[in-house]
Amino acid sequence: MPKKLFVSYSRKDKTMAQRVADALEIQGYEVFWDAAIPPGQKFDAYILEQLRKSDAVVVLWSSHSVESDYVKEEADYAKSNKVLVPLRIDETALPFGFTRIHTTDLLHWHGSIQDPEWRRVVDAIESSIASEVRTERDSFEQIEVEPEALEASRRSIPVEVAKPPRTHVSASAILAIAIVMIMLLGIFVFAMRLV
Repeated sequence: MPKKLFVSYSRKDKTMAQRVADALEIQGYEVFWDAAIPPGQKFDAYILEQLRKSDAVVVLWSSHSVESDYVKEEADYAKSNKVLVPLRIDETALPFGFTRIHTTDLLHWHGSIQDPEWRRVVDAIESSIASEVRTERDSFEQIEVEPEALEASRRSIPVEVAKPPRTHVSASAILAIAIVMIMLLGIFVFAMRLV
């Protein structure tokens, strides 16, 4: 089953987005970009659904996309979910929040899948997908259970639930509360004398 990629770009960079989408499809990926939204769909809900289904999100950074709230939101989603593959298609500085993430340059790429710049893109996508698979596998590793605990669970013996740790209240917070209480007491006493 082909890996699913989401391409995020500014409409003003549609020609380059088309070139990237075509090259990714030639490489065997299933590619979604907003040109594929069926008529009658709610744009934002459909985009979010496609983002969630994607194995990686390829973001095309340009002078246009760094100004696009949609592109930045899609990139932020990808960054938060560790599936971001950022590409720079012109000399524009990356937006705040994305400058510390290694970005592959496609500044001189003209569509060839043999181009070394393009090979770095495919390597970045494969690395992102492999990292995601490792994370999923690690989160579902088999849990080792002691034989006694397993036997107890079979006999339906209630299991003690761990209590959340108590929060620590600092001495300065206690002092502040005490001062406020003393002030309130003083105000109350003063008000009682006036009555």
